[in-house]
Amino acid sequence: MRHTPPEFVEITPELRERIEKFRAEHEGDPIGKVANHVLFEDENVRIWEMKLAPGEHSDLHRHDHDYYLVIDSGDLVAGIPPKSSGMDAFVGKVPAQGNTVAVPKGGVEWALNVGKKTYHEILIELKKR
Repeated sequence: MRHTPPEFVEITPELRERIEKFRAEHEGDPIGKVANHVLFEDENVRIWEMKLAPGEHSDLHRHDHDYYLVIDSGDLVAGIPPKSSGMDAFVGKVPAQGNTVAVPKGGVEWALNVGKKTYHEILIELKKR
């Protein structure tokens, strides 16, 4: 798995409509888990796994620490912050060979699989940074 800068795709009007509908439907969601489940945890790191079938989404979550995302499969995944954040949604393209991406602490978002393939990643949460 190599590290390359994330590649983002242009959000089409149809995809924008889908994202805005999702935001409206989930506006009152509470903060939940950053991924499906924890694989390992100690005082330094917490390692999560996220798997999203096409159309599935994560909980609304906050990145309280810095993370590394080790993305090994999927095609398109949207990061959707709440409308109240003032931030815009983005759609990342998953390279065929996967990717590793650094995510700084502070973001609040849902991950929504807007692609045709199952999205899978391992999240490494750096607790002592």
